[in-house]
Amino acid sequence: MQQKSKRFSFRVTIVVMCTLIAALTALVAISLHYYFAKQMAISASQDFAKQVASQIEFSISTLDDAATSTTSLLANYTDALDGDAIDERVDGIFKDILLENNDFYAIFYGLDNGDFYQFVNLESNTVVRSRFNAAHEDRFVKIYIHNHNGMRIKKTEFLDEKLNTRHTTTEPSDYDATNRMWYQNANHDSVYETKPYLFQHLGLTGKSYSRFVSGTQHVVAVDIALKTLSNQLTQQFSTSDDRISTQAFVFGPEGDLLISSLSSDIENAPKVSPLALSAQQRQTVKNLGTISVSNENDWAPVDFAISGEPRGYTPELINILGQKLGLKLNFINGFSWLELQTLYQNGDIDILQPIHVTLDNQSWGNYSQPLLDMPLAIATRNGEPQLDSLSDLNGKLVAIGEGWSIESILPAVYPDIEVITYPSIKDALFAVEAGEVYATIDSEIILSYTEKMYFIEGLMQHTNIDTSRMNFDTTLRLVSQNQNVVDLFDFAINNLTKQEIAYLSERWLKTSSDNTATLSTNTVPYKALIDFASELNTPTELRVENISGTEYLVFLSTTTLGRFDTNYFALMIPTKVAYEQGLSFVSKSVLITLAILVLLMPVTWFFSNPIVNSMRKLSEENRKIKSRQYDDLVHQSSFITEIDEVFSSLTNMAHSIQEHEKNQVALLDSFVKLIAQAIDDKSPYTAGHCNRVPELGLMLADVASKDNTPYFASFALDTKDKQREFKLAAWLHDCGKIITPEHIVDKGSKLECIYNRIHEVRMRFEVLWRDAQINYLQGLIANPSDVSMLDAKLQMAQKRLQEDFAFVASCNQGGEFMAEDKLARLDEIARTTWQRHFDDQLGLSPLEELNQSKTGESLPVTEHLLSDKAAHIVTRDKKVEYAPHLGIKVDVPEHKANLGELYNLKIGRGTLTAEDRFIINEHIIGTIKMLDSLPFPKELSKVPRYASTHHETLKGTGYPRRLTAKDLSIPERILVLADIFEALTASDRPYKRAKPLSVSIDILYKMSLDNHVDMEVFKLFIRSGIYKIYAERYLSPHQIDDVDESKYLESEAA
Repeated sequence: MQQKSKRFSFRVTIVVMCTLIAALTALVAISLHYYFAKQMAISASQDFAKQVASQIEFSISTLDDAATSTTSLLANYTDALDGDAIDERVDGIFKDILLENNDFYAIFYGLDNGDFYQFVNLESNTVVRSRFNAAHEDRFVKIYIHNHNGMRIKKTEFLDEKLNTRHTTTEPSDYDATNRMWYQNANHDSVYETKPYLFQHLGLTGKSYSRFVSGTQHVVAVDIALKTLSNQLTQQFSTSDDRISTQAFVFGPEGDLLISSLSSDIENAPKVSPLALSAQQRQTVKNLGTISVSNENDWAPVDFAISGEPRGYTPELINILGQKLGLKLNFINGFSWLELQTLYQNGDIDILQPIHVTLDNQSWGNYSQPLLDMPLAIATRNGEPQLDSLSDLNGKLVAIGEGWSIESILPAVYPDIEVITYPSIKDALFAVEAGEVYATIDSEIILSYTEKMYFIEGLMQHTNIDTSRMNFDTTLRLVSQNQNVVDLFDFAINNLTKQEIAYLSERWLKTSSDNTATLSTNTVPYKALIDFASELNTPTELRVENISGTEYLVFLSTTTLGRFDTNYFALMIPTKVAYEQGLSFVSKSVLITLAILVLLMPVTWFFSNPIVNSMRKLSEENRKIKSRQYDDLVHQSSFITEIDEVFSSLTNMAHSIQEHEKNQVALLDSFVKLIAQAIDDKSPYTAGHCNRVPELGLMLADVASKDNTPYFASFALDTKDKQREFKLAAWLHDCGKIITPEHIVDKGSKLECIYNRIHEVRMRFEVLWRDAQINYLQGLIANPSDVSMLDAKLQMAQKRLQEDFAFVASCNQGGEFMAEDKLARLDEIARTTWQRHFDDQLGLSPLEELNQSKTGESLPVTEHLLSDKAAHIVTRDKKVEYAPHLGIKVDVPEHKANLGELYNLKIGRGTLTAEDRFIINEHIIGTIKMLDSLPFPKELSKVPRYASTHHETLKGTGYPRRLTAKDLSIPERILVLADIFEALTASDRPYKRAKPLSVSIDILYKMSLDNHVDMEVFKLFIRSGIYKIYAERYLSPHQIDDVDESKYLESEAA
C-alpha cells in the first residue's frame, strides 16, 4: 500500500514562507533607507514645497482661464437663444463643456425678462451631489426659473449621463436673474468676474464669469464653486499628519481670506430642536416658502461673509431660529449695506438685518424683538485723552461706516463733529491708524474684533460712552414688511435656550479667546504672512519662519485667483513634517530597494509555487462551476490539507448546485406552463392558444436556425439556454390575459356586458307590442265600428316591431359592416318611446348608484327604445400611465367603458368598442409589466422582450410599443407569425368558424405584403412545410386543403 504523502497546515505553510521573505526584505530596506535619508531630507522637502505651490498656481490659473474663455465662446454663440426661448441643443453643448471642464460647477443663462436657465455639474466637487440630494444615477441637474400662468416657477430636472430626465420637481420661486450682480455688471466687450458670493441654489460660495450674449441683453455665465478651488489645496496633502499640520491659503494684500485648506466645520454647536407650532403658524411657514435674508460682507463678528459664506452672530442666530420654525432661508450677500437696503425696499429681500431702529427707518416695516445689544465705543490712536461722551469729539474729524444708522443722527445732534464716511469699519480703523481721522465710532465688539482680525495695532478704545442726547437704540433687530415673518421670529426668539445663547456669545462675542482665529474670521490667521507678502519682491520666495512658536517652511507667491486683483498664495509646512517627508520618500533608496526585491523574486517564486499551483487549480475548477460546466469538474489533490479539503468540498458543492439548478428549472417551467394552461382554460375564446403557439414557434425557430439563406445566417438557437429562453417567451406571450376581464374576452355580441343586453331591448319591444294591443282594444271599445281599420293598424304596428327587433338583433351580432343606412335606421328606431312606470334607481349596487343621476323624476317617464345615457359611461378612477422604460405607446380611450346601447350597436365591425378593444389589448401591456418585474437571469434576459412583441408590425402600427422592422429580431418575428397563424386556424373558438388552411395561408401572405408579418419568415414557413406538420397535428380534417406554394414562392424562385 502506497504511503500517504505528508501534508502541512495551510496556516503553517503561509506563515513560514511570509516570515522568511518579510524578514529578509525588511532588513535590506531599513538599512538602505537609513543610509540615504539624512542626505536627501532637506533637498526633498524644499522641492516638495515648490512643486505643490507650482501645481496649485497652475491649477487655479488654468481653471480661471478656462472659465473666461468658455464664457467668451458661449457669448458669441447666438444660435442658442431665440428671443426668450432657449434652443434644445444647449443641453448637449453644456454637457460637453462640463465633461471637458469637470471643475466647473455650472453654466447658465440669465435672460432680460428675469428667467434663469442653469446646467449643474454634479461631479464638480464632493459636496454638490449631497446638496442637491441627487441619486447615484444622476449626472447633471437642470434648473429653469420662468413665468408660468402668472407665477414664477422653479423647475429642477435630474438628468443621467445621456441627458435622460430621471426626476423632476417644481416649486414657486421669486428668483430674478436681472437682480444678480453677475447680470448687472456684465458687458459686451469682456468677461466680468464676480467677487465670491453665495450661490442660491447650491448654498456654497463661488464666483461667476459673465458676459452679455452678442446682440442681446441676455447674459451667459460660468460658475466655479470655491469648494472646488479649496479642494485644489486640500487634495495635495493626502496623509493625516500633513492635513493637520500643513496649511495653505489664498489671501488679498490686506489679509482678506479667499481660499483655505483648513476645515470650516462648526464644532460644539448645540442641537436645535423644532418648536411646537400652532396650526396657523405651520400654515404660515408653509405659505412663506423660502425667505431671503440680507448678509453684509464685512461687519464681523456680527454679520459678515467669508468668500460669500454667511458668518457672524446674527446669521447663525437667524439660522437657529429658522431651524426652530422649519423655515427655508436664503442669505443674500455680495452687496454693500446701502445696496442691501435698496434691495429690501424694492421687495427683493424679505428680511433686512441687523439694524438699529431710528426715526429715519422706523417706517420701513415691522421690527422684531432685539437680537443683540451693541453699546457704542470710540476708537482713537494710543495716547489720546479718555473720552466719556460724544461731545468730546466736537471739532474732530470722525470716520463712520457707510450706510450705518448713526450716519444721519450724529451730525444732527452734534453739528460740531465733522463726519466722514468709509466703505467699511475696516477702512475706518485703517484711517484712524494712519492718522487720516481722529476717531471712529462703532460698537465695542465690532471695533475689537476688526482690530484683531486685520492685525491693526496702536489703537485704544473708549467705552461706556454717554449717548443719551442722540436717543439712539443700541439694540440690533431684524425688519420685514411681512408681519407674519416678524411674529414667527419673535416667537422663536422667546424660545431660545440658555445653551444656544451661550454658544453664540462664546463663539462670536468673546474676542479674548481663540475663536477669532481662521475658522471664524475672513482674514488669514497669521500676521507674519501679511508682513511676508508686503516684503515680497519676487514672484515666489521660500523662507523659514517661526509662527506661534512653531517653525514653518513658508512658500509665498503671487497669484491671479481674481483676474483684476493681485492675491497671494501661501503654503506652510512645519519643518519637522517637511524633513520627515524627505526621509520617507528618498528616490535612491526606493530604487535600490526595488532592485534588491527583484533579485529576490526567484526565491519568493520558488517558495510560493506549492500554494500558487494549488490555488490555480482550485480557481480553474471554480471557473467551471461558474460556467455551469459541472460534468467537466476534476477532483485535484494537494499536499496541503486545507486545500485538499477545499477541492473535495468544491466537487460536492458543484453536484448539489447542479441538482438544485435542475429542480429550479423544472419548477419554473412547470409554473410557466401552469399559467399558460390557466389562461387557455379561463375562456373558451382562447382555448388551446397558449399551448399551440409555443409548439408552432419552436418548430419554425428550429428550421430558421438550420436555414442557410443569408437572411437567417446570423440566427441560431444553438444552445440550450437560447432554446429555453425562446420557449419560455413563447409560453408566456399571453400571460397578461390573466388580468383581462372575462366578460370582455367572451363578448360575443355588441350589447353584451356581464350578460347580453339584447334581452333588455327585446323586453322593450314586448312592451311596445303590448301597448299596440292595448291601443287596439281601447280603440275597439271606443269605436266598435272601426274594427277593420284598427286590425290593420295593429298588424302594421306589430309587423314593424318584429322587423325592427330583428334588425336590432342582427346588428347586435356584429357580423357585417355597419353601413350608413343601417346607422340611420338604428337612430330612427331609437326615437321610438315607451313609458316606464317604475323607478330605475331602486335596488342598485353602490357602484351603480355613483353613475346614476341624483335628481328626482316623476313617474311615468318617457324612455327611448334605444339610448346612450350618462349612466352608461364608466369613468377612469385614475390616469393611465406607464413607466417610461417600458416603451409603451398606445392611445388610451377617454373612458374606461361605454355601455351606451346605440354606441355599442353602431360598432363598425365585430362586437368590441374602442374601450373594449383597449382592455383586450392591455393583456400585452400586462405581459410587459408582469415580466419586467421578474428578475430573470442573464441567460433568460430576453424573455420579457420576446414575449411582449407578438402584436407589433414591421411598419410601426402594432401595439403597445409601435416598433418597426429595425426594432424586431428574428425570434420576435417568428412569434408574430405563430400567434397569427394559430388564431386563424383555431377551430375551438365559439365566436368564429375555423378557416381552411389555404385561406389562412392566403391571409398570412397578404399580411406579409402589408408588412404586418415578416415576408422572409412567411416564406420559410411555407418552404419548410411547417404549416403542413402543424395542420396535421392540430387542425380538423375538413380544414386541411391544398395550398399552392408556388403562388407564394414565385419571387423567390425567380
